[in-house]
Amino acid sequence: MTQDQYKLWTGVAVDFDDETWSSIVALASMRLASFLCLDELPTDDEGVLEDGLQALLANFICAVLRYQGNPESEITSKHIRNFTINFSSNSAANAFAQVAQNYSDLISKYSDCGTTVDVEHSTCMDCDSTHYYGGCYGCL
Repeated sequence: MTQDQYKLWTGVAVDFDDETWSSIVALASMRLASFLCLDELPTDDEGVLEDGLQALLANFICAVLRYQGNPESEITSKHIRNFTINFSSNSAANAFAQVAQNYSDLISKYSDCGTTVDVEHSTCMDCDSTHYYGGCYGCL
């Protein structure tokens, strides 16, 4: 991914030297692939990512760059009678959370993690009905 492609997908211009940009993209690609339960991001014969994956990668890089170091925080105040408390909270816990919140459709398209959940079952001793794990609460 070039810095121009990054700007296309995020609307944010960056100005890194080629070596630094290559390192950022390589690390982000590896982490995004892991997030999607892939060994690596799939490319075509020329090594180019599909547009959807480019958008996902670019916005993941954008979130990483935005929230690296000390992320922007929201300051919140609570006032009760004559007592005031101020605290800050991070509006994006991390880059994965930011991307997952905004690009869940692309994540579900490219993810190989699977979405099925196996639930244990138990059978009531006094009837033929099956209930979710946790015990029988009477026969239905």
